[in-house]
Amino acid sequence: MPVLKLVRGVAVVLATLGVVTPINVVQAADSSQKGSRAAVSMIAADVSQSANGLFAGRIVDHTGAVVENADVVVRQGTTEVARSQTDKEGMFSVKNLKPGTYQVSSGTTEGHFRVWSEKTAPPSARKNALIVLGHNGARGQYANCDECPPGGWCGWRSLDPTICLLTAGVIAAVVLSALTLSKVNSLENKLPNSP
Repeated sequence: MPVLKLVRGVAVVLATLGVVTPINVVQAADSSQKGSRAAVSMIAADVSQSANGLFAGRIVDHTGAVVENADVVVRQGTTEVARSQTDKEGMFSVKNLKPGTYQVSSGTTEGHFRVWSEKTAPPSARKNALIVLGHNGARGQYANCDECPPGGWCGWRSLDPTICLLTAGVIAAVVLSALTLSKVNSLENKLPNSP
């Protein structure tokens, strides 16, 4: 009977740790990527060029407000292909970009885009690329961003209230089940042994 109690106790502790521990603590981090880009989206979005071969896009912050005078760098692999800057409407453009896959970055945020000529673009291709600065692609992670202290966590403003309530509810349920299990075990110990 004591072994069963020990196993139950260990299961409760492991379940609690699994709920409380942030996912990035559990996963192994690639040391080569530390500090390079705060947010990287690895899924390439399809974007079509305009008739004159112009690749265009918009830079917005995490609230959706346009970002004026943001520096934009277009790379293919490790080679820088072009540089641009956003206008007062957050728009940037690059002339004479050949169709292909490109990484477009502004600040610490990077997006991956498949650029198509107007004639060969799939129907799902967008007319403009979109990059959301700051938390682009970082949902559910404790990631560094422009607003965070170096190597730090964004603090309470980055926590989703729904996740906090769900976590609190799960922790409360685990604690209550552990207490109930303890009460049941103590009642079982008080019962006379059956023949």
